[in-house]
Order: sequence, then C-alpha cells, then structure tokens
Amino acid sequence: MDFWTRLKKEVKAKNTTQEWVAKKAGVPFGTLRKWLSNKTYPNARVAQSIAGLLETSVEYLMTGVEPSDLDKTERKMVELFRKLSPADRENALLALGAWAGKSRPSLLETRVDPPEGPGPENQTARKRDAPPRSPP
Repeated sequence: MDFWTRLKKEVKAKNTTQEWVAKKAGVPFGTLRKWLSNKTYPNARVAQSIAGLLETSVEYLMTGVEPSDLDKTERKMVELFRKLSPADRENALLALGAWAGKSRPSLLETRVDPPEGPGPENQTARKRDAPPRSPP
C-alpha cells in the first residue's frame, strides 16, 4: 500500500471527505487529487497538517508504519523529549518520575550539572535534599 492508498483509507475511516481534508489543510482540491492519483506528494508542513486532521502520523501516511498506541499528548511528549540534550533528558526523567511518585532511588541521587554560564536557561531540576557536589 502506498501513500495515496493510505490517505484514501484514512479519509474513509474518519468518515469525512477528500474535499474537507483539502479545505482544512489549506490546499486546493486539485492538489489533493494529484496526491490521491499518486502523481505528487505533499510537502512536510501539509503532510503534518493532514496527519493531524486524520488523527494519524506522517510516518504512517508516508511509510505505512502503523501509528503507535500513544495518544496525541503522549506523542507530543516524545517529540519534545527527542529535542532535549542528554542532560536535559535526564532532568526531565527525574521530574516526571517525581511527579508520578515512582522515582527510583538511584535516579533521585543523580544530579546533572548545568552548562557553564549564568541564566535561568541553565538551571536544572534537582532533588531538594540532594547534597551539593564539591568542585573537582
């Protein structure tokens, strides 16, 4: 199955019309028809818009890899997490673990040092009672 077949399938599954998808995605209906006839493909921005309208993923529309069992909020969290640096990822895991009340003791004792330089953007989440590290 290729892009146009998956797009048709998703439009039908959502009980909507091709015209509605084109209008909401902000593209002329003729352009959508070209995609559906497998003559051209949408650009990334439009593909993301269409995937959102059809509550699926761009990956699924383009490659056929089925969407995961993550809901929209969870997918957004994963997307944002992947943009973080390794140090920020560790801090995000610490914070999420604490919020969820399921922090592992080994993670609570771990502290990731912030990057050099002043400023609030260099602050990191730490356990309040974690002892400060001594300079090397």
